Amino acid sequence: MKIHFLTFSGLILLILLPFLTIAGGPCAEDEEYVVMLQRVDQLLTQGENQQALEILQMLPEDGPAPVERLWRMARVQYEMGRLADRDVPEFYIRAEDYARSAVTEDPGSSDSHKWLAIALGAQAKYSDTKTRVRQSREIKESIEKAIALNPEDDISYLVLSRWHYKVSGLGIVARTLAKIIYGGMPEASLAKAEELLLQAITLHDRISHRYNLAKVYDRMERSEEAMIQLQQALLLPVTFPEEAAEQEKARKKLQKWS
Repeated sequence: MKIHFLTFSGLILLILLPFLTIAGGPCAEDEEYVVMLQRVDQLLTQGENQQALEILQMLPEDGPAPVERLWRMARVQYEMGRLADRDVPEFYIRAEDYARSAVTEDPGSSDSHKWLAIALGAQAKYSDTKTRVRQSREIKESIEKAIALNPEDDISYLVLSRWHYKVSGLGIVARTLAKIIYGGMPEASLAKAEELLLQAITLHDRISHRYNLAKVYDRMERSEEAMIQLQQALLLPVTFPEEAAEQEKARKKLQKWS
């Protein structure tokens, strides 16, 4: 029998939650719910995924804003999958399930559509060509909905730029299959990937935007511009855990090109 241990912060929250709800009434309950979601965001930014999961699991499914809990559950599963000891798709499948539930709960939530696109994109390396083609179309539709709902979210532009980067490099087998099943793939280009990343940078200059822009320039054979972007990536602070790895990759690429 497996025994699951709570972290200290999770245990304290479990003890206090009933008292916070009873003592303050509905308004206090809503405020505590928001505070806990903010704590989850902070933990995820710090890479404390297990603690974030514990808090989300303790929050009521029918709380004041169920969609806010659901898309964060999708994000937690994605982050845990990214750091898993073994290469398994189960985390990303669960992330997809939570994100779909979030979209159903509130189709007007940009974060729900964004995390559905991210969860589907993360499954690509585990999928056969037919599945990748199908998911690719849905990724584009989902992330474009996210941008339409919240055009100020720089991460959504990053996700869409990655879609253009990957789809523009699809091989003949995938393109032929897409043509047979769907009549073709949506148009994708490196030029559009560049445009989206430059837009993301204007909203929030991040390591990830610079690193991915360098990859775009590298494939476009614009080596000097790629190096400039990698150098910029080294000067920026890490804003979410995945960027730490990207910054290290940028450093290694620069050393190799020097």
